[in-house]
Amino acid sequence: MKNAITFLMCSLCIITGIAQSDLTGNQMVIPERTPELEALYQQAKALEQNGTAAEINANRLAIKNAWQDIDPNVAALYKPIVTNRLPETVENLPINGIYTPEVIKERDGEGFIPEWGTDKLLRNDYVDAVDMDIDRISDIIYIGMYENIIDFGGTYDSIFIYRSQDGGLTFDEWKKVAVTAPMRKMQLVTYDDSYLVANLVTESKNFQAWRWDTHTGTFDAQVIATDVIDFGVDTNYPGAASQRSFATYNKSNQSTYSARSTAGSYGFDWVDETALGIVSEQIEFSYGLNGGCYTAFIGFNSRSLRANANDNYNDPASWGTNETVADGGTTESLNPTIRATRKSFASDEVLIIASSRAAGTSDSYIGQAYRRENGAAYAPINYISAGTLANIAHIDTWMSKTGPTEILETSYVRDDIDNSSDDQNRSFQYDGNGFGPFEPVGDSGFDVFDGFYSAVAETPDNHPCMAFAGTSGGGSFGFGLYFDAQNFIAGVEENSFEGFKFYPNPAQEVLNLSAKNTIESVSIFSLLGQKVFETSVGQNETSINIASITPGVYLMKAMIDGNYATYKIIKQ
Repeated sequence: MKNAITFLMCSLCIITGIAQSDLTGNQMVIPERTPELEALYQQAKALEQNGTAAEINANRLAIKNAWQDIDPNVAALYKPIVTNRLPETVENLPINGIYTPEVIKERDGEGFIPEWGTDKLLRNDYVDAVDMDIDRISDIIYIGMYENIIDFGGTYDSIFIYRSQDGGLTFDEWKKVAVTAPMRKMQLVTYDDSYLVANLVTESKNFQAWRWDTHTGTFDAQVIATDVIDFGVDTNYPGAASQRSFATYNKSNQSTYSARSTAGSYGFDWVDETALGIVSEQIEFSYGLNGGCYTAFIGFNSRSLRANANDNYNDPASWGTNETVADGGTTESLNPTIRATRKSFASDEVLIIASSRAAGTSDSYIGQAYRRENGAAYAPINYISAGTLANIAHIDTWMSKTGPTEILETSYVRDDIDNSSDDQNRSFQYDGNGFGPFEPVGDSGFDVFDGFYSAVAETPDNHPCMAFAGTSGGGSFGFGLYFDAQNFIAGVEENSFEGFKFYPNPAQEVLNLSAKNTIESVSIFSLLGQKVFETSVGQNETSINIASITPGVYLMKAMIDGNYATYKIIKQ
């Protein structure tokens, strides 16, 4: 029988067993830095952006040695994490081939309107969690999911990695790996067209990094830390030798820790584990830019939504003071997510979004956002409400690793309270000022699983896409892995000009055009929205040379009298 935890089950569970305040007393008081240390920390920030891995690691040891003379307890934070545990993996399982959905339509925004397409089925089987990331160097979309196998035959849990190399038009089941302990959480991070890393926690409380070389498919894995029950992970800006992973995580006594992978190790060889001085749960993490690291969590006993920030690449001696974002005495917060835009720490912009309702009530959950700007305290801003009929559940966020950008993609599940209608996905974009109109994603008559988030990201042409699970067993567990993306299609009223002709179609080298009125310009786009040709015309008839365009199907957009019309052409 499947083991899936729904949103309402999570929200009603009672946690017992630890009688202590949120503050454990083990967050270290860091002495004031000497001029020597301050210079080393400034050097660390510069090296993270422009140095080699060897220079970054040498600087870290210099900081450790400088602290040794001031406070050996701080120096002791700069140490490798030693686990002596082997990853719980069985690799090289057989895979099932390729899935080819319908062609996703052209997505250039000018003169076009957004619509979400048909939900594309990638896996017709059980799904117990899903995550997604996009490699912005190669533009490959990776979707990860796992299935918990709850039986008595010794069958392993399995992680599946689906990959699209064409912007979501087709997916192949790229990797399948068995897990020798039940899976509990997984998050994907991409490494600069070099590696895909699946960070995960199992029932045996091993926090692990499973890594694939994206060119050769070679697999390797490490245990990061032990006794871990929850985590959040992210990477810094790609393109430099210093790209690495950062995380905050909870151990089984609910104590909160941070750590980071070693520069040059591509998500491996973690170091500098330090306690944040609080017991918590439901923890998440985000990286911003130029060293800014941010974490959000729920205080274990206070039930307050809390946050902390680090201005120096998860340096163990650079954490600030834990901040209360929403007091648990007045506001019940659940399943927070956190995401930072690509701005430097002093001028940062960070969003925390959580399911929220008045404490002690049975009200439906709304989605509540909180924004930090320019290093100030978090302040509430509006996100979304579903009235009294539905909960806003399982919010996910994603931001491109490349920048500068303020566009932040978010998703949530609209969980129908009495199950009289289907649970639904919603896409909701933040533009740097606020949230635009929400967009329904799932097809009509499709019941989205409400037990975990629907993963959101962007296609290579910068429009939102989503990976999510359907339901089975009366909605008690996830079944079926789906992908959908926002399409941009021409409005019906713009789709043709009277008397406009183009020939031959298909064409090899020359495409002839004629119209009753002056043709002002012609542009040609790939089906992924990439402009491959553009010319000004200024007359009623013209011939354009398309010999340099790669053979395939394209969309031609013509402008006449200030209006656009779009036509499908074939280049032979």
